[in-house]
Amino acid sequence: MESSGFGKKQKLSFATGSFSQWFINGAFNVWVFTFYFTAVGLPVSYIMLAFVMWTVWNAINDPLIGYLSDRTHTRWGRRKPFIIIGTIPILIIEIILWIPPTDNHFLTFIYLFILLVCYDTFYTMVTLIDTCFPELYTTVEERAEVNTMKQVLTTLGIIMAFIVPGIFIEDLTEQSGYLLNGIVTSIIVGLTLLITIKWGIKERTEFKQDHIHGFSFIEGMKYTFKNKGYLLYVVMFFLHEYMILVLATTIPLYGKHILNISPFETSLLLAVLFFVAILSVAIWMKVDLKLGSRKGYALSMIAYFIATLPLLIFTTYLPVLITFIVAGVGFGGMLYFIWLIVADIIDDDELKTGVRREGTFIGISLFFMRLAMILSIVTISLVFVSTGWEEYAPNPDADLLLGLRLIVVVFPGLAIIASLICLYFYPYTKEKIAEMKEQMRELHTKKKERLAASK
Repeated sequence: MESSGFGKKQKLSFATGSFSQWFINGAFNVWVFTFYFTAVGLPVSYIMLAFVMWTVWNAINDPLIGYLSDRTHTRWGRRKPFIIIGTIPILIIEIILWIPPTDNHFLTFIYLFILLVCYDTFYTMVTLIDTCFPELYTTVEERAEVNTMKQVLTTLGIIMAFIVPGIFIEDLTEQSGYLLNGIVTSIIVGLTLLITIKWGIKERTEFKQDHIHGFSFIEGMKYTFKNKGYLLYVVMFFLHEYMILVLATTIPLYGKHILNISPFETSLLLAVLFFVAILSVAIWMKVDLKLGSRKGYALSMIAYFIATLPLLIFTTYLPVLITFIVAGVGFGGMLYFIWLIVADIIDDDELKTGVRREGTFIGISLFFMRLAMILSIVTISLVFVSTGWEEYAPNPDADLLLGLRLIVVVFPGLAIIASLICLYFYPYTKEKIAEMKEQMRELHTKKKERLAASK
């Protein structure tokens, strides 16, 4: 079997990048809507418009940065220069996001939009860490090992994104707590990204000439979207992110107005969901090796949806806390599989094109992640507007409370049903992946021989 030859230190340092990404992105995704709607008082229509406009930039930015990284060739590798460039700006944005300089609604809307664009540009550079995963680790066993580390640290990052704000944000309507949280988040993320950049980001020698290929940006995009498996994957990835975002964005208001609990207690709900997800990763790794990622992902989504159904009727904290604990098992599988299955698609693309184009695939996937955020904001906005909550009011009526329950349970359930339909047609079975691994071993051997001959 082909192996990367990397040790535990490199693998753990690489996986630490997942903690950094998801800590800062979780803090952004969970709290930006609540901050600007509840603490700043920006009407929901302005927030929705800012996010929709942001999507236009995402459509260009995410795939373009991925493509440029595929074509980059430096002594530091293809991805590391972009990751380094993106790190400092994103840490600064995580702080200034929480200090809008004006009370004027229109100017605050412009400020939010500009920061959304800047955040996405530099965050996309940082997330090129993920493009290294399929390239560095090519065997099923090594991917399962490193992906387990990644998902544990991803989940820790997301837990931190809920717990840390819960410590500093005592009142959802007070702005000062959000700023203090942003400063602490930036410090932690900066230190952990340094570990990944220094010890985790490597490049395998056999891929050093993969930046030389004939695809233009447009041609590469067209060829990528001709891949049936990838088209199904981006739909599933979009729905996966949508499920997480509608839950994470709504849960602070769900906790306050349905359960009558503090922001910290609300943070604990999501913390236990992700903590149980960490514990379940070892189970899902075994499921992956036995049944394959396709069947494993389906089982995890079904388990999660069934577990969340009681949230439609529960009104007190303890039953809801228990529900989140049970749902964490299926949730852990969803987190484990969604980033694992794209690696198989990239492998298949390499067999067809002769080069690895992780940047293009991950860049397009990130665009769909951002598109999912737009849909989540639009979903929440439409529910709020239809129930008379255009601007924040401390005492919502019964229709709005029902709407919060639907956002937390029913809309994610519809996304899961659509994902299961996609999985039914998904072509990468366990048997096909095994055949691809043997073909890849032969291809990589030839690449090493060509590289040696060119020296």
